[in-house]
Amino acid sequence: MHTNSRVQSIDVRIPQKICTFNDAWTQWLQGSKFPIAFFGDSTVDGANTTGWVANTIGIDGTSPNAFSKKLEELLRQATNNEILRIYNSGFTGTNASWAITVLEEQFGESSAYHDAQMIGIGFGINDRLLYPNEKAYRDGFKGCIERMINWCYSKNIQPFLLTTQAILEPGVKTEYAEDYPMRTSEHIASIANEVKRELAETYGLQLVDMNEYTETFLLYSSISAQKIISDHLHFGDIGHRYEAEVLFTCLSPRTIIVDGYTKIDYSSQKIKDSVPDDWLTIPEMPTDSFKVFVDYTKTDSMDRIIMSAWVFVNAKRKLTLKAYKGSSPDTYVKINGNIQRLAGEESIIDQLDLGLYKLEVFTGASTKVDFKGFILE
Repeated sequence: MHTNSRVQSIDVRIPQKICTFNDAWTQWLQGSKFPIAFFGDSTVDGANTTGWVANTIGIDGTSPNAFSKKLEELLRQATNNEILRIYNSGFTGTNASWAITVLEEQFGESSAYHDAQMIGIGFGINDRLLYPNEKAYRDGFKGCIERMINWCYSKNIQPFLLTTQAILEPGVKTEYAEDYPMRTSEHIASIANEVKRELAETYGLQLVDMNEYTETFLLYSSISAQKIISDHLHFGDIGHRYEAEVLFTCLSPRTIIVDGYTKIDYSSQKIKDSVPDDWLTIPEMPTDSFKVFVDYTKTDSMDRIIMSAWVFVNAKRKLTLKAYKGSSPDTYVKINGNIQRLAGEESIIDQLDLGLYKLEVFTGASTKVDFKGFILE
């Protein structure tokens, strides 16, 4: 997630920031609903996902596999908050010029989404079809996004920006070449998404560079492009799940982002569940990679969680996940809820592809509390 510093230009009055992603996170931890809406086109709506239902203005979206719903599920799990909401405000076939005409209908008092606290502004893909050249595309799109930003502030809603989902249109499809010469991935990347980066800097807005993340997913994930984006334009279930994981990583400050060799142990600052620090062993002369570990005998034999961490893999190849412990035969781990037994002091658990993982460690039915940590490489 890229968050840009505020820079004020001569002719732009910068509104006062209302809230941030971290405000949302802490509100959710306190049990608040604190809704965040994602406003965009069919790539937000969830077209090409299983069970997709096209959204209606002012009505709560119901598509079960759109990234908004998957993000809501992940956040509810992580915060133990069953009332927090993520709103799907995607509309198929739309553009920013249309969006500025329906803001009141979609987010006003009569809308199901009238209580949105933050709005993530997308758009940009269909906008390239409206204009005769790149300059007109840039100017028209920029003006529309600025109007949305200022409308949000006028309603005491915090805007933020999302670059577009990556697509598979390296060149113009033959049948569209004459009418839509800018119907390429490059035009979106170098015009619409650059406009969003500039406006994020100008207005001091948080920016999620979804285009960069999803391009990486298309390029380096082990999943075929056919399974990710079967129609060249819309991600399916797998892609929307990945986008939800990207957004979770941006919204949850607990997430550990991994792009290469990484050690996760009791020194890691973002682990969630752990043990009392008086149970830890900190040897003067470590004998392996782990400077801090737990090797403790507790008074009961109940199965206890002794470590958990949310990890987002953002590497250009799969990473090997290994777990390390001492002599206890009972320690086991869960990866996204799936139990993995540890064969010895070093265990190769899995090869982790791009995406989000919840790592958990348990004592098993034992008095022994025995774990060192994970290594990804």
